[in-house]
Formats: sequence, C-alpha cells, structure tokens
Amino acid sequence: MKLWPQKKWKQMVLVAVLAFFIIVFSLLGFVFLKISSDYTSEVKVLNAGGSKTALVIFHPGLSSFMEDVTYSFANGLVTSGWRVEITTPSSEAPTDLTDYSLLVLGSPVYAGNATVTIGRHLERIGDLQGITTVLLVTSGGSDGEAEAVLQQTVEEHNGTVESVLSYYTSSSIQETLDLAEQAGREFVIAKR
Repeated sequence: MKLWPQKKWKQMVLVAVLAFFIIVFSLLGFVFLKISSDYTSEVKVLNAGGSKTALVIFHPGLSSFMEDVTYSFANGLVTSGWRVEITTPSSEAPTDLTDYSLLVLGSPVYAGNATVTIGRHLERIGDLQGITTVLLVTSGGSDGEAEAVLQQTVEEHNGTVESVLSYYTSSSIQETLDLAEQAGREFVIAKR
C-alpha cells in the first residue's frame, strides 16, 4: 500500500487537503485557547467617588461585542452613582468581595456554553456570601441553556442572581448597547 501517490496531480490534491486540515485544526486550536484561557487585565475604576461599589468581571471573547456590552452596562451603573471596578477573570482579579455591593459576571457563549474562565474565577472566590449578582451573556442566539448553567454555578457558590441579561450579536449593535446601558441604570433604580 502506497501512501504517497505517484501522479503529480494526485500529489497536489493530497498536499492541498493536508494543508486545509492543518489550517482548520490550527484555527480551532487557537479559538479554543482564546475562549478557555484566562485573560489578565488591570482593574479599571469608573466613577471612583460612587456611593456603592460593583465588581464587574467579564471574559472579552473573540470580538469586542462582550466588552462593549459590559462597558455599556457598567456606564449605566455609573450614571446612577455607582463606583464600578471592571476586569477580566484571572488569578489577578479580586476574590475578596467584602467591599462590593454587586457582582456582575459577563460571558460570551460559544458552542452553547459560557466560557470556563468565569467558572474558574468563581472557584477562586469560593463562597459568594449571598452577593447580589447580575449575569451578562452575549451570543449569536441562545436557547437559554448557557444562561441557566451559569446561574446554577453562581447559586452553587452561594450567590444571589438578581438578573440574567442576554444580548445577541444578530441585533443592532447600537440598540443592544443602549439596552445594556439602560439595564444598568434601571438596575440601580430598582434597588433604591
């Protein structure tokens, strides 16, 4: 049995097919690493003089959509007088929640699942001690399973999920960002 064909055109086809599979598997590997690896960023503070403090932790995702939605929600909180500390889930992110009144977790959905980085960070925190939590979830479309699993994970860590907000890439970007900011403003109003 010969593995390498004798005819030139068959060799070219075989090389093209092998190159295609190498490229596809390399891209899939890159995407998997990107969505499952911790991404370390500094803690950014919005409205340092706010009356209550929210910790916002989000996985940035493959596009800017999750980050844009997260910052829009955070800006809504700021508009209502909150101090917001925002970062990504990593070993550098805060794990002591005693100074926070609100925890916001943001995750894109890939292949029907929220990113594992949020779950890993919840493991680092341990007991959420009943902290009020908002979940921000972005996807191309969702059946709600990823949101339910993320909510269950927060509740298993003794967090209180106040709201699960899902935003879809198929919607108008500006309308989506406006809705996220409005949700941040309304969340604060509802808590007064």
